[in-house]
Amino acid sequence: MNKIAFVLFLSLGNFGILFSVYGQNQPALPREIVQATKSGSRSGVGIPGPNYWQNRADYTINVQVDPQTGVLTGHELITYFNNSPDTLRQLVIRLYPDFYKKGNARSWPIGPEDLTDGTIINSLLINKLMVDPADTKVVSRSATNMYIQLVEPLLSLDSLSLETSWTFIIPQNQPVRMGKYSENIIFVAYWYPQIAVYDDIDGWDEIDYLGTVEFYNDFNNYNVTISVPNDYKIWATGELQNPGIHYTKAVLERVSEAKRSGEIVRFFTTDECRANTVLQKQCNQAWQFVAREVPDFSFGLANEINWEGSFVTVDTLSGRQVLVDAVYPDSVLTFNQGAMWASISVRMMSTVMPGVPFPYPHMTSFCNGRRNGGMESPMMAIDGDPKSESQSMGLFYHEIAHTYFPFYMGVNERKYAWMDEGWAAYTTNEIMEKEDPEYHYFDRIVSAFETMSGREKEVPMMYLSYQIEDYSSYRVHAYNRSALALAFLRDALGETTFKEAYQQFIENWHGLHPGPFDFFNSFSQTAKQDLWWYFTPWYFDRAYADLGIKKVTFDNKIVIENPGGLPLPIRLLINYTDGTQEEIERNTGVWAESQDAVMVQVDNKKQIEKVILGSKGVPDVNLSNNTVIPQYQ
Repeated sequence: MNKIAFVLFLSLGNFGILFSVYGQNQPALPREIVQATKSGSRSGVGIPGPNYWQNRADYTINVQVDPQTGVLTGHELITYFNNSPDTLRQLVIRLYPDFYKKGNARSWPIGPEDLTDGTIINSLLINKLMVDPADTKVVSRSATNMYIQLVEPLLSLDSLSLETSWTFIIPQNQPVRMGKYSENIIFVAYWYPQIAVYDDIDGWDEIDYLGTVEFYNDFNNYNVTISVPNDYKIWATGELQNPGIHYTKAVLERVSEAKRSGEIVRFFTTDECRANTVLQKQCNQAWQFVAREVPDFSFGLANEINWEGSFVTVDTLSGRQVLVDAVYPDSVLTFNQGAMWASISVRMMSTVMPGVPFPYPHMTSFCNGRRNGGMESPMMAIDGDPKSESQSMGLFYHEIAHTYFPFYMGVNERKYAWMDEGWAAYTTNEIMEKEDPEYHYFDRIVSAFETMSGREKEVPMMYLSYQIEDYSSYRVHAYNRSALALAFLRDALGETTFKEAYQQFIENWHGLHPGPFDFFNSFSQTAKQDLWWYFTPWYFDRAYADLGIKKVTFDNKIVIENPGGLPLPIRLLINYTDGTQEEIERNTGVWAESQDAVMVQVDNKKQIEKVILGSKGVPDVNLSNNTVIPQYQ
């Protein structure tokens, strides 16, 4: 039996000493993780180290959107706090709209009609001193990053101010995570100059946004004022300040009714929008939203639209409620059920899986008016409108599940996309199994995984996501294998221990920046087991799905081998010569003792006619070794 990892902290004044013994199956730690552990920012027990730190910023943004032209013009003031022990001599600023800049690198082609000059920086000040964006000695740009060399370095535990104004054109024909879907519907994300993450593992995050990999942001405060023409309504991250200066009394009373009743209420319709009974006659079209300690900000605007929602109690102890709402045009096929699906999602995530109260004051699902697509952001999701109710339901659940990963947990999806996409897929399956079992969501994940498992194109999950060029490989890496890894880890640990470990990991790291080793160590500590027998093949190795029957002995011992190397559940169907059958199940934990073979004893008073290994819910890429007819001597 492998030794269980343990760590002992001895605190002597300001010094922390870390002693650790790791399981025998654990891969070598990357140098960055070793260094972070030595410095005390990370630990070997799945909790932040005694010297953990992370930076943050306060954003005050004023933005104007012209729905006719799609032009966005903004001005922002950022106060950036350097909580690291390092002196920073440059800033790395993300300019996401440069994804559409002519000549820039991208993960897939964009038509010429949406290519632009990218983000136009009109002014730039650091600590109130002007910086020339065209001065290449001070400012340089990569595909989507802007680097600013600081005249005065930013010392540890100090702050600076950055002020800038900018403009860009919102894409219309090939929107990627944001767009002008029509003059009536616009969703804006990945849009403002944002200071990149500086962390204890890599320093500055300099990964360019090329379209595939997504989030890794600090937890910031936002005060955002959005100006639009006077017939548009706005939904955004954060809470709308002074809704009474925008909406009529009738609309506000319906919102109050939903809060009292807990039922889904139609706040207004497209007909009421056309009749001009939704907004105040002298409506202030500068909409102000405030959000605290969130990793990003997005917003949607629409003219003639439907809005409905309900208030879901997410914490029975405090009675805290969350507004869960849907915004959609008349032309939808399934989205008019979205408020119901969203409320189911928030309720189940708060009480069942992960069983952690929804962390934000609202969750808005905003329809893009098209048939596909889905993208998450804090408190907001932009979703398509599939024809299939099952697909639409799964889309709602998946995008809302991202609230926990990457937003509440702050994981680095750019490096480890499986830490949010796969976990969102896993959570979606938990809900779909209850709400739409006939869709067989889990079987679809298994099927997609089997198409790639063990092939040359399959990429181990610890391979950095931003380095994966082939999208089919990325998809299985980020979504399918990770979702299955969690599902079969739950099978190995049992429902109670798995849920306890999942919740403890969230408790340890919400609002922070956990990495894979924090996840591995946290689960091992809570489960009180060395789990490297499981983590190594699923996350680090090129192990694939293939269990087989090695032999059946004369006294009815069935030996199951694992040539693929992935720990998986064992499902056996035994047909006896007397016409009876027996089904035997062994959970994934049987591979903890031996990774090569497991012996299953069946009724030795009967003669076996045939043994069949496997089931639809267990991936297996080689069925030639799954059926045995014993040859008794």
